[in-house]
Amino acid sequence: MESMESENKEKILEMIKAIEDKNSEMKDFISKLSILSRNEMLKDITRDIIKNNSFIRELLETEDEIISGGSQDNLSLDYIIEGYIVKIHKNPHKKIIYLREYLGLFQDLISEKDKEVILKSLKDEKNEEKLKERMVFLATTFELKL
Repeated sequence: MESMESENKEKILEMIKAIEDKNSEMKDFISKLSILSRNEMLKDITRDIIKNNSFIRELLETEDEIISGGSQDNLSLDYIIEGYIVKIHKNPHKKIIYLREYLGLFQDLISEKDKEVILKSLKDEKNEEKLKERMVFLATTFELKL
């Protein structure tokens, strides 16, 4: 009876050891995976949407440039900035929220203190066209990559 119990204990210990080994293998495997950051995933999704959506390509009227990838980042950047301008136009009371969201794209390029200063200057801009120009200027100055 006792030998049977000790055999069961040994089997259980062997099973536990096998599970621990598999867990260790999984941890090693997972740690070696390259996982895109949230912003990189959003950039990829944006590029795919622009590239694969015929309606958006028609709106941009630059299908060849998008497919060739020649200025894909500039087109998607212009599209994103235009999106923020449209949001601000539709909901002017949420202008600061949208501008903060836009400045969030510059995550490592601009310090938080500088973002606050930029936000203060952008929020006071009443002319949408000038606001757009300033947003594009920021993106080109800090070489924002999407």
